Amino acid sequence: MKNKKTPYSFLSNMRYMLSDMWKRQKKMTLLMFLRAPFIVVTPFLGIYLSQEVVNAVTAGQTVISVLLTVAVISLVIIFCSVCETYLTSAMQRFVMMIDVHWEIMLLDKMISTDYENIETPEGLTKFSKAMGNCGNDGSNTRIIAEVISSFVSNLIGIVSYAIILTSLSPWIMLTVIVTTLADFFLLKLIGKWSYKNRDNWKVYDRKLSYLQKYSGDFKSAKDMRLYKMTHWFMDVFADTLNDRIKWHKKEQFFGFKVDMGTALLSFLREGFTYGLLVFLIFGRGMSASDFVLYFGLIGGFATWLLGLARNVEALNRVHLGTCEIREFFDIPDRQNHGVGISLPKDTFSIEFKNVSYRYANSDTDTIHNLSFKIEKGEKIALVGLNGAGKTTLVKLICGLYTPDSGSVLIDGKSVSQYNIDEYYSMFSVVFQDIYALPVSIARNVSATTDENTDEKRVIEALKLSGLYEKVASLPNGIQTRLVKSVYDDAIDLSGGEMQKLMLARALYKNGKALILDEPTAALDPIAESRIYEEYSRMSQEHTSVFISHRLASTRFCDRIFFLEKGNIVETGTHSQLMELGGKYCEMYEMQSHYYREGAEQNEA
Repeated sequence: MKNKKTPYSFLSNMRYMLSDMWKRQKKMTLLMFLRAPFIVVTPFLGIYLSQEVVNAVTAGQTVISVLLTVAVISLVIIFCSVCETYLTSAMQRFVMMIDVHWEIMLLDKMISTDYENIETPEGLTKFSKAMGNCGNDGSNTRIIAEVISSFVSNLIGIVSYAIILTSLSPWIMLTVIVTTLADFFLLKLIGKWSYKNRDNWKVYDRKLSYLQKYSGDFKSAKDMRLYKMTHWFMDVFADTLNDRIKWHKKEQFFGFKVDMGTALLSFLREGFTYGLLVFLIFGRGMSASDFVLYFGLIGGFATWLLGLARNVEALNRVHLGTCEIREFFDIPDRQNHGVGISLPKDTFSIEFKNVSYRYANSDTDTIHNLSFKIEKGEKIALVGLNGAGKTTLVKLICGLYTPDSGSVLIDGKSVSQYNIDEYYSMFSVVFQDIYALPVSIARNVSATTDENTDEKRVIEALKLSGLYEKVASLPNGIQTRLVKSVYDDAIDLSGGEMQKLMLARALYKNGKALILDEPTAALDPIAESRIYEEYSRMSQEHTSVFISHRLASTRFCDRIFFLEKGNIVETGTHSQLMELGGKYCEMYEMQSHYYREGAEQNEA
């Protein structure tokens, strides 16, 4: 098993977390430390109370005197206990706020980082590991305040108890310290083992999460039943779960071995210290009240030491978890998230200069040394077989991908000169992958809050996309919520209706450039052609890029690019490419023959 070096030191991570806590809640950070003395004083007063009662009884004091002593010490104990309870309750609110704060920061990084960073398994694994440190009772961001407060209290307890116990016997002190430190090193082994092996089971956790999610999805549920995939799905789930359980068993077995070692050390510690204490009372004439005091102090001292060891182990776990959080935050962004140049006021030209792009872990370029220019207001169609690089090219235009070499230019200026978030605002895009949010149809179209949604524009966009008639027939109209698996009163749209909804969203946004990446695949050829013609009419004076497998739908474009293996092998108008008689013509004739043949069969 190889050692996995952490990217940050323990002290660096503690400073990182504490400085953030101080910045967020100065008062609560101070209360976290103020709680520590009360944790120590309360049990010490309990031990002291026992000693005083025994001392009073053996000294022959009156019942009233004993009761008065008990009452005074008990009142102090109650006061300290109330203070500790109040500070503990306040700290619980504090840790919840801190935990939510870290979750929000991680989610913000997830949705703002370069799109490429979350497309790779490595990026997703880092995000999963980082989020594993938030959001539950045992998460590192939630326990850090408790652990630090407990660490300080254990340290105070050790020092104060040690001062008293040193006068009794240095051997007791030495025994307790040595065995407890041994406990600490054994406990630390568990944290190290988990950190070194965590990547091994995180892969299975992600797979199980995916399988659990899609087992209840309406779309996959249909395929699973119709194609008898249930047994296959269960087999995959069972195999993945078994692989995850194997690692869980390894972790538990390793922890069991460590627990056996700590149990043996505890036996040796308790046997020696209490045996020596019994010897002192019978052999050296120790008083009963001192026996009670030292008996309690030895147990308390061991508890403080063991607590400190567990605190150090927990802080080490927080340290390792903080490393995972910071590693995710450290994923570099290649795009410009800072100040950028001003956006074009109108539509713009798009130019590729010797652009190449290769996906992670791929041996070949998906786009290779590609150069072309789309003039302002020009309509371009991208056609070609699957895997030709059409969607990759569109993602490069949109700024979702950064070229490995070459430049993408907008009005002659590199995309890297623009602030990427501002840059996104220039494009109205509809991709092949379509997802509805569990909100109203109006908000799905406007992609904003109810307060900022212009309902008139929503209705206009729905009419242009051909979905308004369906929406108008619903009882709640544009306020009808989507995603039936989330809301009981929601609906699910069909594939074709979902595509029209996404088209309406692109229309509502009204970006300076329009890009359609096969968003009409679920529509019939006639409906698709009509939508593309409508978009052609609406996109006058807008730079537009259309992708479609159905070549007849893009005949209206000013130019057509035929892509093959990441390169443009043919370019021209529909008529020019047909006259050329090349690959575009061949594909067009094949599709035309298919549709003619289909029409003849329908007529027959």
